[in-house]
Amino acid sequence: MRIAIAFLALPAALALLALLAAWAITSMPGRSHRGALPPLEPAARDLAARLRTHVAAIASEEHNVIRAEALERSARYIEGELARGGPVVRDEFSVAGVKVRNLEVVIPGGTADAPVLVVGAHYDSVRHAVGANDNGSGVAALIELARSLREKPPGGAEIRLVAFVNEESPWFGTDAMGSLRHARALARAGKRVLGMLSLETIGYYSDEPGSQKYPPPFSSLYPGEGNFVGFVGNFKSRDFVRRAVASFRAHAAFPSEGGAFPDAIKDAGRSDQWSYWQQGWPGLMVTDTANFRYPYYHTMQDTPDKIDYERTARVVRGLEAVIRELAKDAAATNRN
Repeated sequence: MRIAIAFLALPAALALLALLAAWAITSMPGRSHRGALPPLEPAARDLAARLRTHVAAIASEEHNVIRAEALERSARYIEGELARGGPVVRDEFSVAGVKVRNLEVVIPGGTADAPVLVVGAHYDSVRHAVGANDNGSGVAALIELARSLREKPPGGAEIRLVAFVNEESPWFGTDAMGSLRHARALARAGKRVLGMLSLETIGYYSDEPGSQKYPPPFSSLYPGEGNFVGFVGNFKSRDFVRRAVASFRAHAAFPSEGGAFPDAIKDAGRSDQWSYWQQGWPGLMVTDTANFRYPYYHTMQDTPDKIDYERTARVVRGLEAVIRELAKDAAATNRN
């Protein structure tokens, strides 16, 4: 009888564990915006126009180590835009006989020992792709965030905004990956890193039912319309993901979803936040979910005309509020 009862109880126990796991992965504070988006303010329309200009300049052609001249054109444009507000730190190195570089803007924290908040986006495209959404959209956002944060620094954490080279294959996870070089340099310098936000493919949105796909078994846990921005981390970054989602939902009238996934879910680590995980720091990817929504992912059709610049502008404004809040929270934590 006891054996029979045990066998009967096993499915219930497994179901309970599955529910607990789903809750741990998907439970996020606040409420995602639902319904029509509010009218776009004139300042946000201007931001959308600037984002369009940036993406066209950065990602109208394939640009990577194989297409080195195009990669250099993108890097020069990014550096020039970042330099409008102050100095840009270069980290130059050679890959396959080609000189490449990360480009970094440092916004000082409130104290000399302030923790570091990293915001980054890779600017290279994968082979045989133009890369307007992946990841011209993320770099355009980075340029505008650097401009706004420099104009009015939030204090608290030191903020490092970095345009990374060599995120795409075959460099991902190698010594030539720009974000991995950056993360290792912070570790060697003994920096305390609050967390990292990777801006990765953030420009495509659809209200069509079924426009959003997921790796199994997550289709039952998230919306079927690809009209939201996602905040994606690993389970060790769960608190960081939840803080970012809570802040975004408090400040942005735009649909958002979040998840903190086990490391076994490889799709959660497919961008530059992975490099900071390797140092034991929290990190998340801000994304439109890339190939799970975007039909032109990693193709020559990933061109600037495919991006929804007005919705991307809404996301960027929300992210600015998130970054400011995370930085100020770091100051309060530092005092305690």
